[in-house]
Amino acid sequence: DFADLAACESQFRNAFLQGCVGAWSLHPTQIDIAKRVFSPDPGEVAFALKILQAMPDGAGAVMIDGKMQDDATWKQAKVIVDLARIVAAKDTELAKVYGL
Repeated sequence: DFADLAACESQFRNAFLQGCVGAWSLHPTQIDIAKRVFSPDPGEVAFALKILQAMPDGAGAVMIDGKMQDDATWKQAKVIVDLARIVAAKDTELAKVYGL
């Protein structure tokens, strides 16, 4: 039932948690749900940008907001920011929210 938006969001979230990066939509009302579920969270993007700015080459370790960040978290931050840039290139509203 494509009118059941809560079920749609639940299905999209399950797909996201299983590693999917998108989903097919059956109806235009599902597009905003898919964008919200599969786009990086603005708070995560902001924190990832802090990591990349503090560690430009990804080497070493730094303390950010009282927590240690190292090369492993730098790699995760890079993936988040790269995805945010891809999304921002297609969505000017999210580009503003992300600050990209």
